[in-house]
Amino acid sequence: MNGVGTGHICDSCNKRIQHGDKAGLYATWYDEGGWTPRRTWCLDCCPESVYPSTEGADEAILVGVFFSHRLAGIRVRDRSTPEEERC
Repeated sequence: MNGVGTGHICDSCNKRIQHGDKAGLYATWYDEGGWTPRRTWCLDCCPESVYPSTEGADEAILVGVFFSHRLAGIRVRDRSTPEEERC
């Protein structure tokens, strides 16, 4: 995620996220700066969707394997773009 490390404690339940655990991440994309990690969750607490979208930006819920303070093997669980909000 643009070289930005993320925390290793779930933002919802405070469970420790260990090396090799699956974890979720909420990230936003603005025109400058690329993806910015905002929240990290254990897989049990990770939401299924970006709802309601709050940032007015491209937002995504990502799931991957926590590896060396980063997510690896990421897949997009849900994504919300500003264009979708206008519809």
